[in-house]
Amino acid sequence: MGAIKGNGMRIGVNCQALGNWARHGFSTYLVNLLKSLRNSNPQHDFCEWVCRPGPGWRIPHQLWWDQLRIPWRAYRDRVDLIHTPAFSGPVLAPAPVVMTVMDLLYTRYPEWLPNRRARWFWGEWIPRTARCATAVIVPSQATKQDLITMAGIPDKHIVVIPLAVDPHFSVRPTAEDVQAFRIAKGLTDPYLLYVGSIDRRKDWTGLLKAYGKVRTNLKILRLVIAGFLNPDRSNLVEEIRAQDLERSVVLPGHIPDAELPLLYCGAEAFVYPSWWEGFGLPPLEAMALGVPVVTYASSSLPEVVGDAAVLIAPPFTDGALANGMLRVLDDHAFRADLIARGTKRASEFSWNLAADRTMAVYEACVGNRSH
Repeated sequence: MGAIKGNGMRIGVNCQALGNWARHGFSTYLVNLLKSLRNSNPQHDFCEWVCRPGPGWRIPHQLWWDQLRIPWRAYRDRVDLIHTPAFSGPVLAPAPVVMTVMDLLYTRYPEWLPNRRARWFWGEWIPRTARCATAVIVPSQATKQDLITMAGIPDKHIVVIPLAVDPHFSVRPTAEDVQAFRIAKGLTDPYLLYVGSIDRRKDWTGLLKAYGKVRTNLKILRLVIAGFLNPDRSNLVEEIRAQDLERSVVLPGHIPDAELPLLYCGAEAFVYPSWWEGFGLPPLEAMALGVPVVTYASSSLPEVVGDAAVLIAPPFTDGALANGMLRVLDDHAFRADLIARGTKRASEFSWNLAADRTMAVYEACVGNRSH
């Protein structure tokens, strides 16, 4: 690693992810990483470049922002390094580029996107721009392996830096506050919970069939699926109707950050039947709040949950998922042990550690350039 000369670096950060109203992995990552970077590195200057995509924002606008505005702002602000924590990185830039790639989901499964333009941007263009970056940060070994095998990026250019939970998931709300929230939301019956993106990477058919099996013994148990529902990205509503579960499944939509810990803590268990994740923050959030987790042993999820969750092994049958859910609900000793292991596991992930490792990447990129 080369030495950094002078009093500090000037680092430009593409903060487009902060301009969107909805909470998602990109914004959680960027907000917490920037805060920790600033706290531990006051000698460096961080330039935040923000845009606010509206309803008419399309891929041509995205390319204009990534490939023209970001390099121009980097030149204008005379930065030593550019960090692109989401979307595509600039192909031509006046400074070294560090690019974060959460996953290559749509390179692996292009059919999960609704049109050819989206498949090109997410499936082809993003890995292409990652090949142009000075260094690439990924949240898991699973994503690193995809970048090596599917994008042709050398191992030495990729650094694995896991994410962590937002601090407001580190304090469990009181039982009284949870109960008041449940009454206000009409969630007085016991419920299983899913929180996250509602898209094709999740096994909705398997989840609903497994839930149907569990309900044969627990009639009053509800299933809450919280997140923004885009009908073009999921068959969830059709599956709920096909399995005649409209009265048992609750779709509350987007839940504000302040209410999410209350929603998590009211749940009997958190169920995350995902076929593919670059990292998978929601299971970690649930574990941090003391909620037992059932998820699939796929992609990065075993890296995240370790031995602190029920991992359903391939081929991910609804019967196996139902058995995992029932064990968490019925076996009280197992449930207590899972909660204890989950809270410990979640505490092992740290934004301060992520910031320190990210700064090491910055320093290596700028130092190597000066030689």
